[in-house]
Amino acid sequence: MFFTKQYKLIIVDFGMNNDIEEKRLKPEKFLEINLMDTRERIIEQASTMFFKYGIRSITMDEIAESLGISKRTLYESFSNKEELLKDCLEAKHIESTTFRDVLMKEYPNDPLEIIHQHFRQVILTLNSLHPNFFNDLKKYHSRLWKKQIESKQDENMAFTRQMIEKGVKTDVFRKSADAEILSRMMHSMMEIMSTGDLFPETRFPRAEVAKQVMLCFIRGMATPKGLKIIDEKFN
Repeated sequence: MFFTKQYKLIIVDFGMNNDIEEKRLKPEKFLEINLMDTRERIIEQASTMFFKYGIRSITMDEIAESLGISKRTLYESFSNKEELLKDCLEAKHIESTTFRDVLMKEYPNDPLEIIHQHFRQVILTLNSLHPNFFNDLKKYHSRLWKKQIESKQDENMAFTRQMIEKGVKTDVFRKSADAEILSRMMHSMMEIMSTGDLFPETRFPRAEVAKQVMLCFIRGMATPKGLKIIDEKFN
């Protein structure tokens, strides 16, 4: 039997007449909680393995073994590798957007600090990725590439556009900076970089390429005031 005594939760309720009533969670609730915990563990471990070793080289069997769970338990949570990968990508996206939201609340009038902190997080992510990660995703999971990467472009460009507009207002970016054009240009460069065609990972580490692209981008639209801050934060 799946449910044993240690899973039982006893709540003691003191009523108006000091009567003590013992309540127990229904077994279905324990199953729901346990399954949620298992899914989260699987997503966390699978994400680590996909990012570190590449998508194609990792099998569902290896994920189950690394977690110390049976293949049956794994497939009860995720019917196939693509479904698991989809949830891993979505979890990473939520983590990234949550981090951005926190930065925007923490530094509402300091776009360069937001860009700096966000960029550091991007570099950490890129450094943790296997060189073939994006190529595997685009080649072998094209549906997920379009849904999880390309579909997020408008959202990411909106964030970049907002940072440029804030930079103009706070006099760290030139007033002539066109936020719409520059945000599209930036994300086009990042997309080119992610494919590895122009910058093969064996010759050009992705994190270093991203750093050079970003510095060129923000310095190109910076005012003298902005350049001074950029040199302090990014060097």
